[in-house]
Amino acid sequence: MNKTIIILIFLIPIIGFCQEQDFDINKISLSDYLKKEKEYVGGKILDSDFQTTKKELGLISYIRSDGSVEDVDLIVRYIFFKQDSLIKEIRNEWDIANHNEKLDNKKDIKFRTDLMNFYLILEQNLEKNYGKGIANGKILKNLNDKDTYSKEIKWTFENTIVKLNILMSNIYDKKKNIFPTHKIYLSLQAKNLENKPDYGNKELIKRKVIPDIENPIINSAEPTFPDCENSKEKISCMNNKIRDLVIKRLEQENIQITNDTLKVGFMVKIDGKVKPWESSIKSNNKELEKVGLETIKSLPRMIPSYSERIKKNVSYGNSFFIIIENNKVRNYE
Repeated sequence: MNKTIIILIFLIPIIGFCQEQDFDINKISLSDYLKKEKEYVGGKILDSDFQTTKKELGLISYIRSDGSVEDVDLIVRYIFFKQDSLIKEIRNEWDIANHNEKLDNKKDIKFRTDLMNFYLILEQNLEKNYGKGIANGKILKNLNDKDTYSKEIKWTFENTIVKLNILMSNIYDKKKNIFPTHKIYLSLQAKNLENKPDYGNKELIKRKVIPDIENPIINSAEPTFPDCENSKEKISCMNNKIRDLVIKRLEQENIQITNDTLKVGFMVKIDGKVKPWESSIKSNNKELEKVGLETIKSLPRMIPSYSERIKKNVSYGNSFFIIIENNKVRNYE
């Protein structure tokens, strides 16, 4: 599918308002947005890694299969007032941290270039609809794999604030809690809602506390799944092998999945055995959730992760999404 067409699909809240000088994301109800999500390949994310920072706000998140940038799916988050379901923000995220918690996750020039090109397409489409926004930062034409790049454009209307930003950083400093980051956010935030707090520039959601698992760091070997020994991307190879095992089990049990999403989470322990994170194996489809848990429980022993820093094996925590359409995986890495 042409990327421009994909963008128009992703920007559901904008379509229909692009010829106006203002628009209101609450002209469409939250329930209608959620009904529309069912038309995409993907589904609702249960046990989301994020939570709202305000008790009066609720959060519903969806993942959509997206081939715009390799190894990146689209997460759409709806932040709303629990009392009456008025929407405060619709956030579209292309963020590798959504499904890849590897700490030292540096990205090469090809990935950075692909992410930048997709950002520029989004920027051009938004400027076509809304004109020039207020920009901060810039993206150079010739990227490298060391420098940090960031840019944000903001459009302010009477009832809505639109923000598009990109951040690409390969900086890793575990002591300072700084990790490589590559993401694009497109936010549509409602303002001037009657009898509702505005919150100013405060962040409305935050990532939940992730268990303190020692992931491989620089000069460490990642865990190796059987038949992934010669792969340059061992984690992606492992994830894809597990995706295939889920599909195989669905076929064995004669379970048909038309369009659904499964999240799996597990730990590869220092002896190579796999421990499921049952609270992180979730799907709206209980049959699929059961298959996911059974698949993780039956995974073979792997070559464990090894840390050169401490000269011994270390545990490795991993979680990712599997998008299934007609019993086929739609988001191989």
